[in-house]
Amino acid sequence: MMYEKRIERIQRVRIRRWKLPMLCIGMLGFGIWLLGYRARPNLRIACLDVGQGDGIVLEIEGTWNLLIDGGSSNQSAVGQYQILPYLKSRGISRLDGIFISHTDGDHISGTEEILEYVGKGLTSIRVDHLILPDWEEEPENYLKLRELAQTADVQVLQVKAGDRICYGNAQLDILWPEKGAVGEDVNEEAMVMELEYGKFKGLFTGDIGMETEKKLQSAHRLEDVDFLKVAHHGSRYSTGEEFLNVVKPELAVISCSASNTYGHPSPETLRRLENAGTEICRTDRSGAVIVEVDEEKMKVQRFVID
Repeated sequence: MMYEKRIERIQRVRIRRWKLPMLCIGMLGFGIWLLGYRARPNLRIACLDVGQGDGIVLEIEGTWNLLIDGGSSNQSAVGQYQILPYLKSRGISRLDGIFISHTDGDHISGTEEILEYVGKGLTSIRVDHLILPDWEEEPENYLKLRELAQTADVQVLQVKAGDRICYGNAQLDILWPEKGAVGEDVNEEAMVMELEYGKFKGLFTGDIGMETEKKLQSAHRLEDVDFLKVAHHGSRYSTGEEFLNVVKPELAVISCSASNTYGHPSPETLRRLENAGTEICRTDRSGAVIVEVDEEKMKVQRFVID
């Protein structure tokens, strides 16, 4: 009996000696994690550098992930080499929605790749919905996107002015196109969305021109916004003075390529934005532009400081 008790005491000592180093290792690991930990913002808008095109990733409350457009006219395989790697780097395995403002190649080429990969099982990314502007006539690119989505078992939704889609506490209001839009002029009938999250407001304008800007001012009660995705890569025919006087963006992001042949962004558009007191970020100079929104704060990060 005494022998058994002695063995028991030795085992207790051994257990205590084993627990101490494991506790130290655990505390060290927790300390390293704590130093590297960074809370995710409630809303994160990443304007990717896709060259002459558009590609914007929204992360909402660490739960919902959206892609607004995704294409380029001067970079090939932008979906494979830029959009998908970015999603994986952020730990995004599912897109709740891909919003397509219009069907020009510089807005959809990467999206076509992603849908094709999903349909063939060549990526671990999953897509729930493809959201398209509700046009009465559907051009060839539109039909191709729909077909790719159906093959990939992705539900297709069509939206128009007055529709609203909510993701947690964020809401996306569709301001354009109006009901009955034909889809003949894909730029002027592009999808325009306003994102509202708490007191933050962002406006995504596709490639609309001043003609549609004026119609928006008449049809909708536009207000000040914190963030503006500048239309048509900074074209001189978009982002007019009257429009800026109404929306008064605090920050404007222009997505364009340094080697584009269109003269984007135009000096006239830049001057109008500067006169409006707007901070301007350009992907051709800054690379990717990240906007993080938490409570009432908006933080802007540039991949390259220009």
